[in-house]
Amino acid sequence: MMFGTGVILMVALLGVALVVVPVSFGVAARADAKVRALAESRASDPDPVGSVAVADADEQCDRWRQLATRAWLICGGASLVAVAVVGVLICVG
Repeated sequence: MMFGTGVILMVALLGVALVVVPVSFGVAARADAKVRALAESRASDPDPVGSVAVADADEQCDRWRQLATRAWLICGGASLVAVAVVGVLICVG
């Protein structure tokens, strides 16, 4: 009975990981695109010194960069979990 429950939990974990990977990948890609767009808009500002808009853009850029980093880490971690679960299921089954 315990063996069947463990396999069911592993399959459920695999399902969750396979949902988390593309979602986090999408969030990471979007956040990276936003960082690039903010950096380009900041570079095209004719008077970047002391501008309030530049300070806001820097803050937004940092927040988007942090989000992208977290999303890439989650994507990588979920991918590793999925690979490990598949390996365990292959060994068990």
